[in-house]
Amino acid sequence: MSIRTAYQAPTTADVTFGDGKAVAAWRRDGGFLWVDILSQDMTATRRWLSDDFGFHPLAISDALRDKHPPKIEFFADHALLIMRGLDAQAEALEHLTNQLAFFIADGLLVTVHSKPSRSIDETWQRVQRQDIDLNIGSIRLSCRVLRAVADRYIPILMATEERLETLESDIVVAGSDSMLAELISTKTMLKKMHRTQIYHCNTVRDWREGVEEASGVTTPLAADVSHEMNDVMEHFERVNNLSHLYQELADDLINGYLSISSHKLNQIMKIFTAFTVIFLPLTLIAGIYGMNFANMPELQWQYGYFAVLAAMVCVVIGGLVIAKWRRWL
Repeated sequence: MSIRTAYQAPTTADVTFGDGKAVAAWRRDGGFLWVDILSQDMTATRRWLSDDFGFHPLAISDALRDKHPPKIEFFADHALLIMRGLDAQAEALEHLTNQLAFFIADGLLVTVHSKPSRSIDETWQRVQRQDIDLNIGSIRLSCRVLRAVADRYIPILMATEERLETLESDIVVAGSDSMLAELISTKTMLKKMHRTQIYHCNTVRDWREGVEEASGVTTPLAADVSHEMNDVMEHFERVNNLSHLYQELADDLINGYLSISSHKLNQIMKIFTAFTVIFLPLTLIAGIYGMNFANMPELQWQYGYFAVLAAMVCVVIGGLVIAKWRRWL
C-alpha cells in the first residue's frame, strides 16, 4: 500500500506533501487533507480507512471491491463516489479501466485505486504547481479529478472517429475481412465505453442531486460547486454521446460492408447463373447424341457432326445476345 498526502493547514496557504503522518496534523489543527492511496494490500487499506478515518464498513467494502459499477452513496459524515477511469497504459480504444473510489467529507478527500491513475497524478501535479488550491474543498477537488478522467477519453474517441472515416472510404474501394474484424472490435469497445459512460452520467447526476438536497433550500448549492459539477456532467455526457455516435457509425459501416459484400457476391452469382443457363443446352445436345441407340439417323449423316457443332455455337451466341440484352451480364 502506497500513501501520499497533501495537507493545507487553516492558518497558511502552503501545502505540505508527505505520507500518512499528515493525518495527525489534520486531526489536530483542521484544514484540508487529500490522501491518495495506491492499494495493493486490501487488508491493510481496509484497516487504515477504518481506523484512521472511521469510514462506514459498507463504503470501504464497496471501494475495495474489484470492478464495482460507478455509484454514489451518502453516509452520515461522508460520501462514497466510485468511478472508472482509463487505465494508465491505455492509449487506444482498448477500454482498459481503473476503478477510482472517492471518500468525500468536510475538509477531507481520500482517493483509493488499485492501479496507477494518470488522472489523479495529473491533478496531484497541478496541486503541487499551485494551479489548484486545496481550499476549494473536497467536492470541487473531486470534480477536478473527474474532469481529468473524462478528458482522457476524448483524444481516444477523436482518433477513433478519424479511423472510422478512413475505413468508410477504404471499404467501398477494397473491403477486406481484416477491416470487418477491426470494425467489429471497435464497435465492441465503443459499446463497453458507452455503457460505462451511462453509469458515469447517472452517478454524477445523482451526486449533484444528493449534494443539493444536503445543502437544503435555505442554503443553496454554492455557485462554484454547482459550476464544477455541471462541468463534469457535461464532459461525461459528451463522452457518452460520442461513444454512442461512433458505435452507431461502426455498426453502419459493418452493415455497409456486409451489403457491399453481398452485392458483389450477387453479381458473381448472376454471371455464373447466366453462363450456366447459356451452356446448359449444350449439355443437353451432347447428352442426346451421346445415347447409344441404334436408330439415330444423324449419326450416319456425313455433315451431322458439323451441324451439331454449328447448332451449339448458335445456341451460345444467341444466349449471350439475350443475356446482354436483358442486362444479365
